Amino acid sequence: MGAKHPMAVVSQLKANKNEFILAARHLVRTGVAKSPGDAIRYMEEHNVNVENIIDDLITTKLQAKQESQPTQEDE
Repeated sequence: MGAKHPMAVVSQLKANKNEFILAARHLVRTGVAKSPGDAIRYMEEHNVNVENIIDDLITTKLQAKQESQPTQEDE
């Protein structure tokens, strides 16, 4: 059985196309998937909730931003 078209996976997951792309990129950057194609297959096979991945992405970005900002104690 061949892989589904990415838009079919977007429809299956009931996701927004832009959020789907961000989620796939996040899965690649975190090492869950090795390539964008692997990320699409991972999301299809595991029937993931794209919103949960986006929430994790936002949390990761906020933590990185907080770590990079100096506190008043550091000054």
